[in-house]
Parts: sequence; structure tokens; C-alpha cells
Amino acid sequence: MEDSIKAVEALLMYRFKNKKLLEEALTHSSCTDGVSYQRLEFLGDNVIALAISNFFYLNYPEVDAGVLSRLLAANVFEFLIEVDEEDMVVYGGQMKAPKVLADIVESVAAALYIDLGFNLQDMWMIFRHLLEPLVMLDVIMAEPQPITALYEACQKNGKQVDIQYRRNGDRTMASVFVDGAFVASRSSDTKENAKLHAAEAALAKITKFKSCDTGPQAIVDFNAAMEIDGAKHKLNELCNKKRWPKPTYKLEQESGPSHDRRYVSSVQLELPDATLFAKGNERSKVKDSENSAASVMFGDLQKSGYA
Repeated sequence: MEDSIKAVEALLMYRFKNKKLLEEALTHSSCTDGVSYQRLEFLGDNVIALAISNFFYLNYPEVDAGVLSRLLAANVFEFLIEVDEEDMVVYGGQMKAPKVLADIVESVAAALYIDLGFNLQDMWMIFRHLLEPLVMLDVIMAEPQPITALYEACQKNGKQVDIQYRRNGDRTMASVFVDGAFVASRSSDTKENAKLHAAEAALAKITKFKSCDTGPQAIVDFNAAMEIDGAKHKLNELCNKKRWPKPTYKLEQESGPSHDRRYVSSVQLELPDATLFAKGNERSKVKDSENSAASVMFGDLQKSGYA
């Protein structure tokens, strides 16, 4: 723990007056001989958001609340992307990102905030460099419209957008999920392009347009079928054609009462140069959940040029 504290202090370029705070920030809940970071993580989540909000509020006095909200969301989103593929050694063992590492960063921010006597400005001056480069106003104003439109359309309908990334050789695959349901994926040699193209594909899939007196209006159909009919059979045919091993399916989740069981399955595919994994949507039958997973996999293969 002493080495961990020194490492974090070196990263922050700040020496804690109360090192017990930093020890708590680095202690996972599975460790029974110390207080875990959970309370600090709760505070840190809000402290980081407040510090970022305060920074943009002061730097852009003419910007309206909507744009400020987009700036905050963009920076929090980029922070989560950055920790998505990281590991971190903490007191009690090595924890796997994204969730745990993001929590630890937030708990460290809270520990710093408390050690500085709850001075938000001082905390931001020390902590800011960990979040840089920040997404600034010029980036937001030039943000590709499909990404903005996708988030706005989903927010208006009370839906949560999640964009997940996966490396596929020298390319990045971006997959869009809405409330946990797969919508579309695209790949590119850069993460930003993959995100843009995946958002375009998702928006086209869930959005219809009609004319009215006030101009084009987006009508989002989230219940439309988003899967390939007979995907499991098509995936098997592709594997036979390419001489790949047969895909393997796994039941990931089973929930609900006995009269209304729900299933989520995944599929894994071993290619000569990569191992691919995809998880399908919740279905009332195991075979349908497997077909859903196969649909996601087949779509990914098509977009990445394998099919």
C-alpha cells in the first residue's frame, strides 16, 4: 500500500496530508481489513462532474445550458472510454476495468478534494491533467451530427445509448446498443471514425422521417426488428465456406419466473487471426437468444469485411 500511495502521489504531483484518505481510495470492497473506496467513489463521481461543470461555466459565459450539458457529457464519456481497456493494481488485488478503474479514479478525486479542505478550485488545478485533453467547445460545435442526433433521439424516448469498442486486428469495431439491445456496428482504422459510422448506421436503423408543417421530424421505432432472420444458419454456412471452426454458444443469463423465462446467449468465433465474441438480446427461448447472438456476430463480420 505504501508503494501504491507513492505512485498515486507522483501521478497527481501532490503529497497527501492525510494518507489514510488515499489508502481508503485504493481499497476494494472485497478487502476485509480496511474501509473500501465506496463512500469516496460516491463523492468523487459528483465532485468530478461539478469541477468540469464549473470549469466550462466560467470559461464559456455566453454558452447556453444545453451546450454546457453536452460538454459535460462528452468529457465524462471520453473519460470512460479512456479507462475502458486499462487494468489497475489496488490494495487487495488487481481489478479489471472499466467499472472498477473508473470508481478508483473517482475515489482518488474525492480523497484529494477532502485533503484540500473541500476546495474545489485547488482540487481541479491538481486533478485536471489526468482528464486532459478535455473536449472543448470547438469540438462539440463541430461534432458529427449523427452522434448528436442518436443521443438526442434516444434521450427524448428515455433510452440509454452505449457505444462499445473492440479491436479487430488493426481496426476498431464500434457497436451501438440502445437499452442493452444491439442496434448496429461499424469498423474503421480509428476509433472516432468507427463511432461516427456506427452512429450513422444505428440512427438510420431506428429512425424514420416524415414531413409535417414544422419540417422533418424524427420518429424513433425502437421495437423494430434489428436482427437477421436465420442468422445462426447463415453463420454456420459462412464458417463452413471459410473453413473456420464452428461457432460456440453460451447461455450468459437466465431470468424471470418459470412461466416467463428470459435468456441471453453469446457466441464465440475462432478466426485464424482473431477471436470474436458477441452477445445477443434477451429472448423467451434459448434458441432465439442464440440466433440473436449469431445475428450480432454475422453483422459484425459483414461490416468488418469477413463476410
